[in-house]
Amino acid sequence: MQFLFGIGPSWGIGGSSYYYDAGYYGPGCGAPGFPCRYGGFGYWGSFKLTQEFSGHFSGNASGPALGVLLNEEFGYRRFGFVIAPKFTYDIQVKRDLGLYISPNVSLGYHLLSDRWNYYNGAYYHYTNHAANLQFGVGLKLMLDDRWIVWLQFPQFDMSFGPRYGYGCGAAPGACPAFFIARLNLLLGGGVSF
Repeated sequence: MQFLFGIGPSWGIGGSSYYYDAGYYGPGCGAPGFPCRYGGFGYWGSFKLTQEFSGHFSGNASGPALGVLLNEEFGYRRFGFVIAPKFTYDIQVKRDLGLYISPNVSLGYHLLSDRWNYYNGAYYHYTNHAANLQFGVGLKLMLDDRWIVWLQFPQFDMSFGPRYGYGCGAAPGACPAFFIARLNLLLGGGVSF
């Protein structure tokens, strides 16, 4: 069993959100002459905390492992939380060296709460629910068969789901989806027991 804790930056590398503003476009978003408004979404940076609990099928530190991944992200006017099952395959580089290459993948739930669109003297607050997919390769160093120092190389982190927010109340169903693509670079420590 392993417990890992890490911190690091998360960069937005892409994303989009389509939303409808009935006050600006009138009814019929998407109809000829009434385009949906496009908004960039996901291009911000944030600070991320991560915790992971996992266990190897083999009973030692190498081979396939299943676990639970928790992420918290903090950025400008927003907070995110991810919970997901995670699959990791730890490959020992050299038999007598506690160095492991760890490809991994997780698919789970992302809660995103943001406050944006300063409009008419107020900020608007929205909470979004999405699917989250993360995959990448990590590097782990075992010390004294108990302590772990690890680095998660830039890991792809993608969320996709329905986008609620500005303008959607006037036209239910006119706010189809959002997509966020990010890169995470995490460094941390842990313990194996």
